[in-house]
Order: sequence, then structure tokens, then C-alpha cells
Amino acid sequence: MAIPEYKLSSVLCGHSMDVRCVATTKESCILSASRDRTARLWHPEGTKDFVNVVTYKGHDNFVSCVCWLPPCEAFPEGLVVTGSNDNTILGYNLQDGAIQIHLKGHNNAVCSVAPGNDSGILLSASWDNTSRIWNINSPQMSPVVLKGHQAAVWCVIELSNGVYATASADKTIKLWRKDGALINTLSGHTDCVRGLTIASSESFLSCSNDASIKLWSNKGDCINTYYGHSNYVYGISSNPESGMFASCGEDGALRLWSGTESIALRLPAHSVWSIACLNNGDVVTGSSDGIIRVFTKDPVRFADETTLKNYEEDCKKMIEASQQEIGGFKLSELPGPEVLLEPGRTDGQTKLVRRGASVKCYAWRAAGGTWEELGDVMGSTPPTQGKTMYQGQEYDFVFSVDIKDGAPPIKLPFNKTEDPWVAAQAFIHKHELPQVYLEQVANFIITNAKLDSVPASSNGYADPFTGESRYVPSSASPAGPTGGLPTVSSGPLKDPFTGEGAYTTSSNEKPLIPHDAYIRFDAANLKAIHDKLKEFNSKVGDGLNAFTDEQIENIVKLGEMDCTFNPETVTLLKKMLEWPKEILFPVLDVTRLAVRNKDINTQIFDTTYGPNFVKYLLTLLSPDNLSPNQLLSIRVLVNAFSALSGEMLVLSARERLLETMNMLTNISNNAQIAAMSLLLNLSVALCQQPDNIDLADSVVNLLNKITDNEAYFRGLVALGTLLAESPNKLIIQTKIVTSNNLHNRLKRDSSTEIPNFKKISICSQQILRLL
Repeated sequence: MAIPEYKLSSVLCGHSMDVRCVATTKESCILSASRDRTARLWHPEGTKDFVNVVTYKGHDNFVSCVCWLPPCEAFPEGLVVTGSNDNTILGYNLQDGAIQIHLKGHNNAVCSVAPGNDSGILLSASWDNTSRIWNINSPQMSPVVLKGHQAAVWCVIELSNGVYATASADKTIKLWRKDGALINTLSGHTDCVRGLTIASSESFLSCSNDASIKLWSNKGDCINTYYGHSNYVYGISSNPESGMFASCGEDGALRLWSGTESIALRLPAHSVWSIACLNNGDVVTGSSDGIIRVFTKDPVRFADETTLKNYEEDCKKMIEASQQEIGGFKLSELPGPEVLLEPGRTDGQTKLVRRGASVKCYAWRAAGGTWEELGDVMGSTPPTQGKTMYQGQEYDFVFSVDIKDGAPPIKLPFNKTEDPWVAAQAFIHKHELPQVYLEQVANFIITNAKLDSVPASSNGYADPFTGESRYVPSSASPAGPTGGLPTVSSGPLKDPFTGEGAYTTSSNEKPLIPHDAYIRFDAANLKAIHDKLKEFNSKVGDGLNAFTDEQIENIVKLGEMDCTFNPETVTLLKKMLEWPKEILFPVLDVTRLAVRNKDINTQIFDTTYGPNFVKYLLTLLSPDNLSPNQLLSIRVLVNAFSALSGEMLVLSARERLLETMNMLTNISNNAQIAAMSLLLNLSVALCQQPDNIDLADSVVNLLNKITDNEAYFRGLVALGTLLAESPNKLIIQTKIVTSNNLHNRLKRDSSTEIPNFKKISICSQQILRLL
């Protein structure tokens, strides 16, 4: 049977984050579930439009799934049922959104809910490796638990013959009797099985991260395999009456199938998370851009010409962006950093990971249970004529600098519009090289770039975040191992990027945004920390948890940047972190310094201790905690980005982290700076991810509350980085413009001539240009 032409019919906007699930109800209404923690009911209006009539709220985390439970004995009008990453299930009155049921039992995110064939039966699946069968008519009854999968259960349905089918990340499908007894385990997919749907009274379909779709008999025989998607297949839905089915996935496509034949419709979104077929033959999608789209084969319901033209242009732009290649790999086909949360299978296994506009290679180290960054995958996309591409950006030069005999050279990118001294200092900071190399590196750039004129090198550079001047070697020959330390330049605060004594407004000034590197807090007085730890050690109590002087000295040494340490000392530090909150702040301070070391970072933020430690740090941010604990907990989280283990754990906890940050009130200026530094690091990590709208919300929220100028500056850099790089640029623009206080201040600060506000002025100007 030929597949008819489908076109866009309707666009439903209302959710502020990814739409993770779409479903249908009676009367061809649409249900949607989103990471914005809501579900919505959309009612048909006119020939092709839909209007949002009810918004369902109540979950503490994002809503991952939704379904319509038909009328039953306990609820004659039926229920809208949602599952959430808060591990719970809620049931709502369809018309007014009032919560009718609240089901608890799963120990991890609920990622699938579906009605059973019998009245009042609800099915759920969870990342806790189980599926549950609930009898809504008898809430006192314990659910039947389907237990046997070795990984998350992504989907559950009841087949036409009354058998339950579950799909799992362990690559299998299991069939179960109604009493929970296992009937059969179906193998065939080579990666996580994400979705299931009824194909006919005798068969069902499955879709998988292996980019395939399989047709199975209800007895478990594989009848056929369908290929067409180029990446993970997230969702599948069928219309048994027509014999057609539809699928969607990470390749940004909706694919319509008739037998083994299929056609693809490209959406202007990175990921199409969910799909549902309406009774009239239309198809509904939910995607990573927070938009629900309806497609139809009926010309009467086609969208108007302007809408179709805009849609086609958006799709064209998305396709062009997805064709960008680095190292021969399409960026759109590579996973983001979240894939590093999963352990490797074998020692030495490598993964290519999309990090913004660059691709990095990681290897699994079984001994430490961590992914180790091996380096960048160099780009193959042709740069502008006369330019060289490095880490997704174009430069006039990319030098190879030999630092150590036998070690591979380090890449040093440089543009002629940059100050060579600023570029040299950034290079030294990034690679943690001795400061005495500064002059040599700067002169190397000047010589090899053949610069005609060079800005003055003395008293030239101020870090845009710390405000501290750079180190300048003495006029004598470079100091040897026993020579004197370089001296700190003096004089007024300099421009953070040009190195000149006064700020300029030339068109050549280096943009403050987007920012592309993590920042951290390095300054410390280790002697003061040592003395305070010794003082508090005597107050621990009965002596059972007291530390010896030698142990305290070893713990403090962990705060040295290049320390050599015994892993047992890190264990002692973890023990010291159990001190009462009243005397905890010096322990947090030394922890903040210690996690800058990659090996210590890996031990602190390992998969055993790390998640609970991050949760503990977040509890220390509550308003009833001591101000020093609040400040230093945030600084620990900022410095966690110094190594991959800490970075991944903070990113995995970002939802609760952002919730906590949004509740911060009446904090000190230093804590404001720390908070905005943390949001800046998150912005660098997530600026090109589709799910960064909640981060933008937090940045805007805090920018409207903080009073410290340095904190405000860092917040502007975070906001500008998101605005410049995010696929959600239009949404972020709207948030800025509709925040009257922030928008007015941006316009006011963009024209200020006050020297101390100049970097805020420059950043404000750059943000306004992006609006």
C-alpha cells in the first residue's frame, strides 16, 4: 500500500521544555508530558487547531510519560495518568486537573504508563528495573511487580491476548502472565529497547536504540525487522485499522511505515521523543524543542502556506546544522556528555562525545571505574579561507607547542585580533604550566604570527573573573630551579581582554561571550585552614573521630595543586566531612581545593561516594545553614568541574541543583559570586544542549536578585553564552525581553562610562546585539 503524503497540520506551543510524551484520549484530544513538570490536555478546535484547556501539575520533577485511563468503577469519568522522575504516578480529573490518585512504589523514575485491557488496570515501567500492574478500582491491593530485567524498563503494554510485554535497557523484551510469572524472554535487539505498540490482534512492534524496529508475534516469534532511522528510535505508535505505523527518534525524523516501505519527515528539532496516532489518521509528535506538532494526510487539514514555508525553512536550517562534521563524524549523530554516566563494558573502550561544537574522545578505565578524556577529534569541516578550524572554532593560527621532550605537542589557537600576552596567559592557565613560561609563549606567538604591532606586555592583563593581574617574569634571565619567584605586576585594573590600561570600544575587542572554559576558585590560605582544622579537631567530642596532627597536615596538603598523596588521606578527608555542620566550613574549604586535582576529584566524585556527597552539599545550601557552609559548598561544586568525574556528577544533579539555586536569598556577596560562577560553568557545559531552558530560567532569576557587581558580570557571561549557543535561542530571547528589570538594566549598563562597570557594559552590549 502506497504511503500518502503527510504535511504539517498544527503546531501546539505551551510547554517551556522538552515534550517527552504524547498520547491521545477519547474525542481525539491530545495529552502531552514535559520536562517542565506539567502535563497538558489539548482539545480540537475547528478543522485543524488545538487549544490547551487543562494543565496538570503536582510532580516534583519532570513528567516523563502520560496516558488516558478509560472510565472505570472507581473513576467513572476516567483519569489522566502521569509518571515522573520523582518516582511517583499521579492521576487527575480530566476536566479540572484535580489530583485523584497518588501512587508510590517505584524506586526510580517512572518512564511509561499505559492502560490495561481490563477496566481500572494501570501499567507502569521504571528505571528501577521493574514494571508494576495497579488495580485502580482496589487501591488497597498491592500492585503485581514484574521483576526480572537487569536494567531500566522503558515501556510496558498489554497485548491483545492479555499478556504483558516489557521493553528494557538490557536489550530484551519479556512476556508475563497476569500473576507476574515470566513466560518468555525475547532477544534480537542489540541495544536498549525503548518502545512497544500493538500492531494487530496477533502481533506487536518494538523500537530500539539500535535504530531498528521489529515485528513480533504475540507468542514471541520475530516476524520482521525494519530499518530506516539513522539513530536511536525513541517512540512507536500504530493505527491497526489502517495497517500503518509511525516512529520517531534521535535523528530528528518522523517516519511513516506501510509494510517495509517508509517515508521520513524531518522536524526542526534535535530529538523527537514521542509519537501517537490519532483515530483520524493524523500523527502527533513531541520533541526536544518543547513543541507538539500534528501531521496529516488530509489536504483540508494542511497548515496555511506561511506556516508551511516557515516550517520548511526551519527544517532546512536544522538539516544544514546536522551535516556539520568533525573528524568525519556528524555532530547530530554523536551522543552528548550524558552518555558518560553509563559505565564502559571493557577496559579501553572508547566513546566519541559531542561537547558543544567539538568532539572529544574518552576511554573507559576499568580499574578506576571512570571515563578518561583522551583529547579532541580534529575537525574536517572546511574552515573559511585562510582560517584553521580547532575545537569547532576558526583561528588565524593553530600552533603546536612542544612543552616536554617525548610528550605530544599542545595546540595553541590564536587570532591576530588577540593580545598575544592574553592568549599566552590563557594557554598557561588551561594547561597548568609554570608561570615562568609566559614570556616565552608570548614571544613565540609574536614571532610565528608575524605581528606588525604588539600591545605593551607590562602590567597588561587582568583575569576577567578574578580581576587579578598576571605574573610578569623579571627582566633578568628566566629563573632556574633555585631562582627567585616572578613578581606580580602593579597598577590599576586593566581591560580583561585587551590588556590595555583603559577600556576601548573598538570593534576588535575580544567578545566576553560565549565563554568556552570552566572557571574555578584557586585562592586559599592553607595555613589558616590548617590552624582552624586543628582548633575544631579538639571540639569533635569524645575523641573517637579526632584526627592526629600528622593526619591533619596530610589532609591540608591535599589542597596543594600538584600534591602527591596517599589514597587513604582522601578517605580521611571523607571522614572529616562527617563533622558537625557548625565546624564543617574549613573541611569544605580544603575539599574545594583538593577536587582541583584530577585523581582526588575522581575519588571524591566516584559512583559510590559522589552522588550522596553532591546531595549533601545541596542540603548545605538551605537558608537555615551557616553562611560559610553555603559559600564553600557552592565553591566545591564549581571546582568539581576541574575533572570529568565531578563534572558528570554535577551535571546529573543539575535539576535539583537549579531548584536549590533558585531558592537562594539574602546570601553574601562572595556567595553570590560563587553561585553565578556555578551557573556559568553549567552554561559552558550545556549551552548547545536542547534541555537548557531551565538553566536559562535560573540565570535570569538570580540576575534579578543579586546585588554584587562581580556576581552580576559572571551571570551576564552565563546568560550570553546560552543566548549565543543554545538551540532554544528564541525562547531565551523572550525570557530576557519579558524580564523588564533585567532588560532595562542591560540597556542602561550598555551605555555606562564608569570604568569599574566597563566589563558589565561590554557584556550588556554583546547580549543586546543577540536579542
